[in-house]
Amino acid sequence: MEKRKSLKANFAFALVGNILYTISQYLILTLLIKNFKSDEVGGYLYALAFVTPIVIPFDMQLRSFYITERKDGLNFHDYQGFRLVSNSIAMLVVLLAAFVLKPALIITIALVAISKILESQSDMYYGAAQKAERMDYISYSRFFKGITALALVAAGIYMEWSINEILLGWAALWLVALIVFDARYTLKLAGIKRRLGINFKKDVVVNIFRLCLPVLVLSFVDKFAANFPSYIVENKLGLSAMGIFGTIVYFRNIGAQVISPMSAVVAPRLAVYWADGRYADFRHLLRRTTFSAFLLGIGGILIALILGEWALTILYTSEYAAYSGLLVLVMIYCCITYLYIFTGTALTCLRLHWIKLPIHIISFAVLAGLMFFRAASMEVIVINMIIAEAVTLFLYTISFAILQRKLKDGSYVPKALVRNIKTQ
Repeated sequence: MEKRKSLKANFAFALVGNILYTISQYLILTLLIKNFKSDEVGGYLYALAFVTPIVIPFDMQLRSFYITERKDGLNFHDYQGFRLVSNSIAMLVVLLAAFVLKPALIITIALVAISKILESQSDMYYGAAQKAERMDYISYSRFFKGITALALVAAGIYMEWSINEILLGWAALWLVALIVFDARYTLKLAGIKRRLGINFKKDVVVNIFRLCLPVLVLSFVDKFAANFPSYIVENKLGLSAMGIFGTIVYFRNIGAQVISPMSAVVAPRLAVYWADGRYADFRHLLRRTTFSAFLLGIGGILIALILGEWALTILYTSEYAAYSGLLVLVMIYCCITYLYIFTGTALTCLRLHWIKLPIHIISFAVLAGLMFFRAASMEVIVINMIIAEAVTLFLYTISFAILQRKLKDGSYVPKALVRNIKTQ
């Protein structure tokens, strides 16, 4: 196995890789907006919103479970075999749902789903590199894929391809990257022998499914809630409005590409600190990363306030400058989200991910209720999102404070939800 990188080096590589990848995705979106009609862009963004709540939940956060797995626990091939099965089920669900609910966009939805599932496969291989603390490879891989995807989209526009033709080329590119690079080099870095075929063992599949079932339900609720506003916009305001709304809300991915590598880097360290009883180090790292996330959120709000109108004009068209106020609201929403991301990571490391499900069900109920009574404009819809996200932050904070104390003093009772959330 290759030599491990330091925590700072891993974070630096992960941060740079994710930022460069995000920049490439924004440039792709910019090219689409500048060269296609708003309803065509809206169709693509709606397909993303349609696919995400299906494909991402079936990932079941296997990468997080694998990197925090005990040395004597399940191996990489066990998790990868399960990921292949879950991805196949996800693809079938997407096609069936698209055929029933959105037949007019089924081709676009199917192509987006294929790309997302190929990303999911690469993500599992990234887990091997991450567990070996070699985030540098993940950074190189994401940068390479971002640049080549951008070049492909630019070439497709030059050759006057349709959006669906561009998406087809994009999926083919992701497949080549998975087979030629990710599936080969990550295992080499981690010192894992390659195996041909699917590592399918009934008892292993059952054990992983039992472990990850709460995550599947939680992720579905979480992703459905995150994309629920897009469904409301498309239903009430149309695909053209969906193109504008989806483009502005897409800005939340910028911060996510900073937060995500931070979370990925600290997760193994948090798991070790807790397993070794180093509770002070555990709390210190959690506080430090949460404060960094807060600063990132405040920075996003200030940038949107000062440069929002100019940035929207430069990145997209002058039509988008009128929505700078909407961008500020989206950044406020993002700041609240960032504040509980690392608490969620800590709960996963403690194997207390089950508590996330009732939290997100409650917050989604709040969001759905607000949307039912008030959803007259895009601004009102984002305000509803902010209120629901504030509820999520409050519930995460209170739950973690109670549960980590109960684990420390030995009063935690497995599978006893009500008893565990009661304070002494």
